[in-house]
Amino acid sequence: MEVTVFPSRDFTSMAGFAKNADVLVQVRRSGVISDAVGRTNATGSIEVNHPGGVCWRNITPDIVAGDTVRITYRDTANNRNLVPPPVKDSGAATNTQNVTAAQAFETGNDTVVVKGNAILPNGSRIPLNRLEVRIVNPEFIDPPTSRISRRDIRADSAGGRINGPQNRPVPGSSGTLAYDLASGTSFTATFRGLNPEERLLAVAGQTRVLGWQQTTGAGDRLGMTIYEVGEIGGPGIAGCPQGSTGVIGATAPNPPVRYIPTALLDASFQANQPSLKDVTVFPERDFISIEGFPAGTELQVVVRRGTSDKPVIGTARGIVAKGGVFEVNHPGGVCWSGQTPNIIAGDVVDVLRVENASFSSGQTQRVVNAAVTRPAFITANGGLQVNGTASDSGAALPLEFMEQRIANPDLVATRIGRRDIRADTIGGRVQNVLGGAGNLLRTGAGDEWRAIYTGLNEVEKQLAVAGQGRALAWLSTNGNGDRFGVTVSEFGEAGGPGMTGCPAPGDTAIAIP
Repeated sequence: MEVTVFPSRDFTSMAGFAKNADVLVQVRRSGVISDAVGRTNATGSIEVNHPGGVCWRNITPDIVAGDTVRITYRDTANNRNLVPPPVKDSGAATNTQNVTAAQAFETGNDTVVVKGNAILPNGSRIPLNRLEVRIVNPEFIDPPTSRISRRDIRADSAGGRINGPQNRPVPGSSGTLAYDLASGTSFTATFRGLNPEERLLAVAGQTRVLGWQQTTGAGDRLGMTIYEVGEIGGPGIAGCPQGSTGVIGATAPNPPVRYIPTALLDASFQANQPSLKDVTVFPERDFISIEGFPAGTELQVVVRRGTSDKPVIGTARGIVAKGGVFEVNHPGGVCWSGQTPNIIAGDVVDVLRVENASFSSGQTQRVVNAAVTRPAFITANGGLQVNGTASDSGAALPLEFMEQRIANPDLVATRIGRRDIRADTIGGRVQNVLGGAGNLLRTGAGDEWRAIYTGLNEVEKQLAVAGQGRALAWLSTNGNGDRFGVTVSEFGEAGGPGMTGCPAPGDTAIAIP
């Protein structure tokens, strides 16, 4: 009988039990903290908090190292009619192992490394022959770019597994696992012999650490824990209960890597433009999108507010995926650590490149104070208008550094054929409409502006009124029209956690190390 615990997802998988039997699954920590009931399938397996399985009852437990997951047979009419009937309260259990790791990264010498810890309940280290590190990426199977024929590569104390065609080892490859010191619990998994594309796929994949309680004479691993980097806990199936607090409570953000803000390239300065990547801040959603870094790059994102000795209110860290896009607080991206910051105008966003766990280079930009104050409306003379404001560092933002958009996917079905219309100082873009234009004008002498759209028919105007008003602003531009230090304000959007499992909003500030 096998009980496997996935603590990052609060999920457990069990196999090798009686077929079609009623079972009770418990998570115990100085007593039962949650349980589930269900029936094994025709192969004697059952899963809890995973699609195709059953939910935890009442609350979804936050499974942590030291918790015991126990499965036993129940006393039911169904079980009494099985042949042979399973013994009531018999079953199996697994103690959740204390194994953790960070995301895989390239060291710069043609190797990929994973750092982690493996700790027994008494504080000593788990024997190496009860550990394995895996990097999972289905895109490994991509000949001829990748020579790997399996969806994962593995490192252990015997040299691991990096298999190519016919499941033969990739020539010159290995996956070694060793503790860092003669005593201590930190380990390093080192993958060698990968080509550049395979190394990119490795750092973009999911890192896992497997730790188990014992190995049978036949080599079977019993009492398995699988720690998955980047996975989030909570309900794993629609309709499953929340945790005891419903959402993940806010704590202080994780400290960023050590860096000096004045050493960063400021997106306001034209001279820095050749070295800048595309960083866009969506303050209403506390969301940041980054493009332009190579896949496999490790990034640290920091949100700062004010000039005190504790300016950091948000941090996030992760690896740029193969597509080259890195996002924070948006589905498919990473969460803010500790708390979701309420990003507002005037905050500073730093994007740092991390190499070998240290600061390498970076750039910085202010969040521009641009906003739609009145979304699209039809004026008394039948025109279409949007009102707003835009300023930066206390002064009105030049309208040449702004664009207003109205987004509505239903516009695609009209003459426009695009999901948005745009206004700027040179007539904007109202696609496919003869005489159509979007003009951005200053209202008075302050920071107020108005966008006026012409050439639209009644249906198109009504769709615009029903759409979302956005104000785009940037800190600098060049002769090609490229924009740097972009802020996108979205009327009506709400902030807070952008994905399941991200932390609640918070305002705790910490110092830069």
